Amino acid sequence: MPHTSVAIAVPLAICAAASFGAAAALQQRAARRVPEARLTSTRLLRDLLRQEGFVPSIGLAAMGFVLQGMALAFGPLTLVQPLLITGTLFFIGFACYLNRRPVDVVLVLAASLALAGLTAFILVARPETGAAHFDTAGALPFAVGMVAVVGVCLVLATRLSGDARVLPLAVATAVCYGVAAGLLRSLASEFDGDLFALAGRWQLYALAVVGVAGFSLNQQAYQKGLLGTLAVATITVGDPAVSIGVGIAWLGESIRGGPAATVGEVVSLLVVAGGILLIHTRSQWLTQRLRGHELPDALHEARPRSGGYLAAPCPDEGPGRGGREPRGSWPVTDPREPRRQRDDGPLDR
Repeated sequence: MPHTSVAIAVPLAICAAASFGAAAALQQRAARRVPEARLTSTRLLRDLLRQEGFVPSIGLAAMGFVLQGMALAFGPLTLVQPLLITGTLFFIGFACYLNRRPVDVVLVLAASLALAGLTAFILVARPETGAAHFDTAGALPFAVGMVAVVGVCLVLATRLSGDARVLPLAVATAVCYGVAAGLLRSLASEFDGDLFALAGRWQLYALAVVGVAGFSLNQQAYQKGLLGTLAVATITVGDPAVSIGVGIAWLGESIRGGPAATVGEVVSLLVVAGGILLIHTRSQWLTQRLRGHELPDALHEARPRSGGYLAAPCPDEGPGRGGREPRGSWPVTDPREPRRQRDDGPLDR
Protein backbone atom coordinates (compact mmCIF):
# COMPACT_ATOMS: atom_id res chain seq x y z
CA MET A 1 0.00 0.00 0.00
CA PRO A 2 1.60 3.37 -1.02
CA HIS A 3 2.72 5.64 1.83
CA THR A 4 0.92 8.58 0.20
CA SER A 5 -2.41 6.78 0.42
CA VAL A 6 -1.81 5.97 4.09
CA ALA A 7 -0.91 9.59 4.84
CA ILE A 8 -4.25 10.68 3.39
CA ALA A 9 -6.43 7.86 4.73
CA VAL A 10 -5.29 8.05 8.38
CA PRO A 11 -6.13 11.74 9.10
CA LEU A 12 -9.41 11.44 7.20
CA ALA A 13 -10.36 8.42 9.33
CA ILE A 14 -9.48 10.25 12.57
CA CYS A 15 -11.55 13.28 11.51
CA ALA A 16 -14.43 10.92 10.75
CA ALA A 17 -14.03 9.42 14.23
CA ALA A 18 -14.23 12.90 15.76
CA SER A 19 -17.44 13.64 13.84
CA PHE A 20 -18.96 10.32 14.86
CA GLY A 21 -17.95 10.89 18.50
CA ALA A 22 -19.59 14.33 18.61
CA ALA A 23 -22.71 12.99 16.90
CA ALA A 24 -22.90 10.09 19.35
CA ALA A 25 -22.68 12.43 22.35
CA LEU A 26 -25.57 14.57 21.07
CA GLN A 27 -27.68 11.56 20.09
CA GLN A 28 -27.14 9.79 23.41
CA ARG A 29 -28.22 12.91 25.31
CA ALA A 30 -31.34 13.24 23.14
CA ALA A 31 -32.22 9.55 23.41
CA ARG A 32 -32.09 9.71 27.20
CA ARG A 33 -34.73 12.46 27.21
CA VAL A 34 -37.46 10.69 25.23
CA PRO A 35 -39.75 7.82 26.29
CA GLU A 36 -38.69 4.29 25.44
CA ALA A 37 -40.08 2.77 22.28
CA ARG A 38 -40.36 -0.71 20.83
CA LEU A 39 -37.85 -1.89 18.24
CA THR A 40 -40.44 -1.75 15.44
CA SER A 41 -41.92 1.62 16.44
CA THR A 42 -41.28 4.84 14.51
CA ARG A 43 -42.25 6.97 17.52
CA LEU A 44 -38.66 7.13 18.75
CA LEU A 45 -37.45 8.95 15.64
CA ARG A 46 -40.33 11.45 15.82
CA ASP A 47 -39.55 12.16 19.47
CA LEU A 48 -35.83 12.50 18.80
CA LEU A 49 -36.35 15.04 16.02
CA ARG A 50 -37.97 17.36 18.59
CA GLN A 51 -34.97 17.19 20.93
CA GLU A 52 -32.35 19.91 21.01
CA GLY A 53 -29.13 18.89 19.30
CA PHE A 54 -30.44 15.82 17.49
CA VAL A 55 -30.75 17.42 14.04
CA PRO A 56 -27.19 18.84 14.23
CA SER A 57 -26.02 15.37 15.27
CA ILE A 58 -27.38 13.99 12.00
CA GLY A 59 -25.31 16.58 10.14
CA LEU A 60 -22.20 15.58 12.11
CA ALA A 61 -22.86 11.90 11.41
CA ALA A 62 -23.30 12.67 7.69
CA MET A 63 -20.03 14.59 7.66
CA GLY A 64 -18.32 11.65 9.38
CA PHE A 65 -19.82 9.30 6.79
CA VAL A 66 -18.42 11.43 3.95
CA LEU A 67 -14.98 11.57 5.59
CA GLN A 68 -15.11 7.83 6.12
CA GLY A 69 -15.91 7.30 2.44
CA MET A 70 -12.99 9.54 1.42
CA ALA A 71 -10.66 7.61 3.73
CA LEU A 72 -11.86 4.30 2.27
CA ALA A 73 -11.09 5.60 -1.21
CA PHE A 74 -7.40 5.79 -0.22
CA GLY A 75 -7.04 2.97 2.30
CA PRO A 76 -8.40 -0.53 2.91
CA LEU A 77 -11.15 -1.42 5.36
CA THR A 78 -8.62 -3.20 7.57
CA LEU A 79 -6.81 0.12 8.10
CA VAL A 80 -9.55 2.75 8.10
CA GLN A 81 -12.18 1.03 10.23
CA PRO A 82 -9.95 0.21 13.23
CA LEU A 83 -8.95 3.89 13.40
CA LEU A 84 -12.59 4.74 14.11
CA ILE A 85 -12.12 3.29 17.61
CA THR A 86 -10.64 6.70 18.48
CA GLY A 87 -14.24 7.89 18.32
CA THR A 88 -14.66 6.52 21.87
CA LEU A 89 -12.15 9.06 23.16
CA PHE A 90 -13.90 11.88 21.31
CA PHE A 91 -17.27 10.70 22.66
CA ILE A 92 -16.04 10.74 26.26
CA GLY A 93 -14.71 14.27 25.86
CA PHE A 94 -17.83 15.65 24.17
CA ALA A 95 -20.21 13.84 26.55
CA CYS A 96 -18.42 15.21 29.61
CA TYR A 97 -18.55 18.71 28.12
CA LEU A 98 -22.28 18.49 27.33
CA ASN A 99 -23.14 17.09 30.77
CA ARG A 100 -20.78 19.53 32.53
CA ARG A 101 -18.99 16.74 34.31
CA PRO A 102 -15.25 16.25 34.76
CA VAL A 103 -13.57 13.73 32.49
CA ASP A 104 -13.20 10.38 34.22
CA VAL A 105 -9.53 9.43 34.11
CA VAL A 106 -10.20 5.67 34.28
CA LEU A 107 -12.51 5.81 31.26
CA VAL A 108 -9.88 7.72 29.28
CA LEU A 109 -7.19 5.21 30.28
CA ALA A 110 -9.47 2.32 29.31
CA ALA A 111 -10.19 3.86 25.91
CA SER A 112 -6.46 4.56 25.48
CA LEU A 113 -5.71 0.90 26.26
CA ALA A 114 -8.11 -0.19 23.52
CA LEU A 115 -6.49 2.33 21.17
CA ALA A 116 -3.00 1.01 22.01
CA GLY A 117 -4.14 -2.54 21.21
CA LEU A 118 -5.59 -1.27 17.95
CA THR A 119 -2.33 0.45 17.01
CA ALA A 120 -0.39 -2.74 17.74
CA PHE A 121 -2.81 -4.73 15.58
CA ILE A 122 -2.35 -2.38 12.61
CA LEU A 123 1.45 -2.48 12.94
CA VAL A 124 1.52 -6.28 13.14
CA ALA A 125 -1.23 -7.09 10.63
CA ARG A 126 -0.02 -4.66 7.91
CA PRO A 127 -3.37 -4.58 6.09
CA GLU A 128 -3.22 -4.62 2.30
CA THR A 129 -5.75 -3.37 -0.22
CA GLY A 130 -7.61 -5.97 -2.28
CA ALA A 131 -9.61 -5.75 -5.47
CA ALA A 132 -12.55 -4.11 -3.62
CA HIS A 133 -14.95 -6.23 -5.70
CA PHE A 134 -17.44 -8.44 -3.92
CA ASP A 135 -16.50 -12.09 -3.94
CA THR A 136 -19.92 -13.73 -4.17
CA ALA A 137 -18.53 -17.20 -3.42
CA GLY A 138 -17.02 -16.10 -0.12
CA ALA A 139 -19.78 -13.63 0.72
CA LEU A 140 -22.59 -16.09 1.42
CA PRO A 141 -21.22 -17.90 4.52
CA PHE A 142 -20.11 -14.67 6.15
CA ALA A 143 -23.42 -12.95 5.31
CA VAL A 144 -25.40 -15.84 6.84
CA GLY A 145 -23.29 -15.58 9.98
CA MET A 146 -23.88 -11.83 10.29
CA VAL A 147 -27.63 -12.22 9.78
CA ALA A 148 -27.69 -14.90 12.47
CA VAL A 149 -25.82 -12.65 14.91
CA VAL A 150 -28.20 -9.75 14.32
CA GLY A 151 -31.22 -12.04 14.69
CA VAL A 152 -30.02 -13.41 18.03
CA CYS A 153 -29.28 -9.89 19.27
CA LEU A 154 -32.76 -8.68 18.35
CA VAL A 155 -34.38 -11.63 20.13
CA LEU A 156 -32.33 -10.91 23.25
CA ALA A 157 -33.18 -7.21 23.07
CA THR A 158 -36.90 -7.95 23.01
CA ARG A 159 -36.66 -10.33 25.97
CA LEU A 160 -34.32 -8.28 28.16
CA SER A 161 -35.21 -5.05 29.93
CA GLY A 162 -33.36 -2.14 31.47
CA ASP A 163 -29.64 -1.63 30.94
CA ALA A 164 -29.23 -5.29 29.94
CA ARG A 165 -30.55 -4.39 26.48
CA VAL A 166 -27.54 -2.20 25.71
CA LEU A 167 -25.12 -4.95 24.75
CA PRO A 168 -27.28 -6.90 22.22
CA LEU A 169 -28.48 -3.67 20.61
CA ALA A 170 -24.92 -2.33 20.38
CA VAL A 171 -23.63 -5.59 18.87
CA ALA A 172 -26.41 -5.60 16.26
CA THR A 173 -25.60 -1.97 15.47
CA ALA A 174 -21.90 -2.79 15.08
CA VAL A 175 -22.69 -5.58 12.62
CA CYS A 176 -24.88 -3.26 10.52
CA TYR A 177 -22.25 -0.51 10.52
CA GLY A 178 -19.46 -2.96 9.66
CA VAL A 179 -21.37 -4.34 6.68
CA ALA A 180 -22.26 -0.78 5.63
CA ALA A 181 -18.57 0.12 5.68
CA GLY A 182 -17.82 -2.78 3.33
CA LEU A 183 -20.54 -1.65 0.95
CA LEU A 184 -19.22 1.91 1.11
CA ARG A 185 -15.67 0.72 0.42
CA SER A 186 -16.87 -1.13 -2.67
CA LEU A 187 -18.70 1.95 -3.95
CA ALA A 188 -15.89 4.40 -3.16
CA SER A 189 -13.18 2.32 -4.84
CA GLU A 190 -15.07 2.12 -8.13
CA PHE A 191 -16.68 5.56 -8.23
CA ASP A 192 -15.35 7.54 -11.21
CA GLY A 193 -17.69 10.54 -11.04
CA ASP A 194 -20.52 8.96 -13.03
CA LEU A 195 -23.62 9.35 -10.83
CA PHE A 196 -25.82 7.39 -13.24
CA ALA A 197 -23.51 4.39 -13.00
CA LEU A 198 -23.51 4.77 -9.23
CA ALA A 199 -27.31 4.69 -9.16
CA GLY A 200 -27.23 1.33 -10.92
CA ARG A 201 -25.07 -0.36 -8.29
CA TRP A 202 -26.91 -2.69 -5.93
CA GLN A 203 -24.49 -1.83 -3.13
CA LEU A 204 -25.98 1.67 -2.94
CA TYR A 205 -29.46 0.39 -2.07
CA ALA A 206 -28.14 -2.28 0.27
CA LEU A 207 -26.13 0.44 2.00
CA ALA A 208 -29.28 2.53 2.48
CA VAL A 209 -31.17 -0.39 4.07
CA VAL A 210 -28.32 -1.53 6.33
CA GLY A 211 -27.42 2.03 7.29
CA VAL A 212 -30.97 2.96 8.32
CA ALA A 213 -31.30 -0.27 10.31
CA GLY A 214 -28.02 0.41 12.10
CA PHE A 215 -29.01 4.00 12.87
CA SER A 216 -32.34 2.90 14.36
CA LEU A 217 -30.72 0.23 16.53
CA ASN A 218 -28.09 2.74 17.58
CA GLN A 219 -30.69 5.14 18.98
CA GLN A 220 -32.35 2.27 20.85
CA ALA A 221 -29.00 1.40 22.45
CA TYR A 222 -28.43 5.03 23.49
CA GLN A 223 -31.67 5.05 25.49
CA LYS A 224 -30.14 2.77 28.11
CA GLY A 225 -27.33 3.64 30.49
CA LEU A 226 -26.74 7.10 31.90
CA LEU A 227 -23.33 7.48 30.28
CA GLY A 228 -23.69 5.67 26.96
CA THR A 229 -20.01 4.75 27.03
CA LEU A 230 -20.65 1.00 26.86
CA ALA A 231 -22.84 1.34 23.76
CA VAL A 232 -20.36 3.64 22.01
CA ALA A 233 -17.35 1.47 22.91
CA THR A 234 -19.08 -1.74 21.78
CA ILE A 235 -20.13 -0.18 18.48
CA THR A 236 -16.79 1.49 17.73
CA VAL A 237 -14.87 -1.73 18.40
CA GLY A 238 -17.38 -4.15 16.91
CA ASP A 239 -17.69 -2.11 13.72
CA PRO A 240 -13.98 -2.49 12.77
CA ALA A 241 -14.01 -6.18 13.78
CA VAL A 242 -16.88 -6.85 11.38
CA SER A 243 -15.27 -4.63 8.74
CA ILE A 244 -12.06 -6.66 8.88
CA GLY A 245 -14.08 -9.81 8.24
CA VAL A 246 -15.96 -8.10 5.41
CA GLY A 247 -12.72 -6.89 3.84
CA ILE A 248 -11.12 -10.33 3.94
CA ALA A 249 -14.18 -12.43 3.04
CA TRP A 250 -15.83 -10.12 0.49
CA LEU A 251 -13.32 -7.64 -0.89
CA GLY A 252 -10.11 -9.67 -1.19
CA GLU A 253 -8.18 -7.65 1.40
CA SER A 254 -5.49 -9.35 3.44
CA ILE A 255 -3.55 -9.09 6.67
CA ARG A 256 -0.14 -10.47 7.50
CA GLY A 257 0.02 -14.22 8.16
CA GLY A 258 2.48 -16.56 9.83
CA PRO A 259 2.76 -17.87 13.41
CA ALA A 260 4.47 -14.80 14.90
CA ALA A 261 2.13 -12.34 13.19
CA THR A 262 -0.95 -14.36 14.17
CA VAL A 263 0.12 -14.43 17.83
CA GLY A 264 0.76 -10.67 17.76
CA GLU A 265 -2.62 -10.00 16.18
CA VAL A 266 -4.43 -12.16 18.75
CA VAL A 267 -2.60 -10.51 21.67
CA SER A 268 -3.33 -7.01 20.38
CA LEU A 269 -7.02 -7.85 19.95
CA LEU A 270 -7.07 -9.22 23.51
CA VAL A 271 -5.68 -5.87 24.68
CA VAL A 272 -8.49 -4.13 22.82
CA ALA A 273 -11.02 -6.47 24.46
CA GLY A 274 -9.47 -5.74 27.88
CA GLY A 275 -9.89 -2.02 27.33
CA ILE A 276 -13.53 -2.48 26.37
CA LEU A 277 -14.12 -4.67 29.44
CA LEU A 278 -12.60 -1.98 31.65
CA ILE A 279 -14.85 0.62 29.99
CA HIS A 280 -17.85 -1.61 30.70
CA THR A 281 -17.08 -2.13 34.39
CA ARG A 282 -16.18 1.51 34.96
CA SER A 283 -19.34 2.70 33.18
CA GLN A 284 -21.46 0.43 35.35
CA TRP A 285 -19.83 1.77 38.50
CA LEU A 286 -20.22 5.40 37.43
CA THR A 287 -23.84 4.80 36.43
CA GLN A 288 -24.72 3.40 39.86
CA ARG A 289 -22.92 6.28 41.53
CA LEU A 290 -24.68 8.92 39.44
CA ARG A 291 -28.07 7.33 40.06
CA GLY A 292 -27.38 7.23 43.78
CA HIS A 293 -26.64 10.98 43.78
CA GLU A 294 -29.38 12.06 41.39
CA LEU A 295 -32.29 10.32 43.17
CA PRO A 296 -31.90 12.17 46.52
CA ASP A 297 -31.38 15.44 44.63
CA ALA A 298 -34.55 14.87 42.60
CA LEU A 299 -36.55 14.02 45.71
CA HIS A 300 -35.23 17.05 47.56
CA GLU A 301 -36.10 19.42 44.72
CA ALA A 302 -39.59 17.91 44.32
CA ARG A 303 -40.55 18.27 48.00
CA PRO A 304 -42.84 21.25 48.69
CA ARG A 305 -42.02 23.37 51.71
CA SER A 306 -45.33 22.54 53.44
CA GLY A 307 -44.80 18.80 53.87
CA GLY A 308 -42.94 15.63 53.04
CA TYR A 309 -44.72 14.57 49.86
CA LEU A 310 -43.61 14.25 46.28
CA ALA A 311 -45.48 16.96 44.43
CA ALA A 312 -46.91 15.06 41.49
CA PRO A 313 -49.13 17.27 39.29
CA CYS A 314 -52.82 16.28 39.20
CA PRO A 315 -55.28 17.04 36.40
CA ASP A 316 -57.48 19.25 38.59
CA GLU A 317 -55.01 20.47 41.17
CA GLY A 318 -51.59 22.00 40.85
CA PRO A 319 -48.88 20.79 43.20
CA GLY A 320 -49.37 22.25 46.66
CA ARG A 321 -52.27 24.49 45.56
CA GLY A 322 -54.08 26.16 48.43
CA GLY A 323 -51.67 24.73 50.98
CA ARG A 324 -53.08 21.21 50.44
CA GLU A 325 -51.10 18.14 49.43
CA PRO A 326 -51.97 17.10 45.86
CA ARG A 327 -54.16 14.05 45.44
CA GLY A 328 -52.41 10.94 44.18
CA SER A 329 -49.03 11.91 45.64
CA TRP A 330 -46.96 9.48 47.66
CA PRO A 331 -45.01 10.17 50.83
CA VAL A 332 -41.29 9.92 50.30
CA THR A 333 -38.32 9.97 52.61
CA ASP A 334 -35.33 12.15 52.00
CA PRO A 335 -32.28 10.20 53.22
CA ARG A 336 -30.51 13.45 54.08
CA GLU A 337 -33.14 14.41 56.68
CA PRO A 338 -33.29 12.84 60.15
CA ARG A 339 -36.09 10.39 60.80
CA ARG A 340 -39.01 12.24 62.42
CA GLN A 341 -41.29 10.65 64.97
CA ARG A 342 -44.89 10.63 63.81
CA ASP A 343 -47.81 10.58 66.21
CA ASP A 344 -50.72 9.84 63.92
CA GLY A 345 -52.01 6.65 65.49
CA PRO A 346 -51.27 3.55 67.50
CA LEU A 347 -49.50 1.83 64.63
CA ASP A 348 -46.87 4.55 64.58
CA ARG A 349 -45.93 4.17 68.21
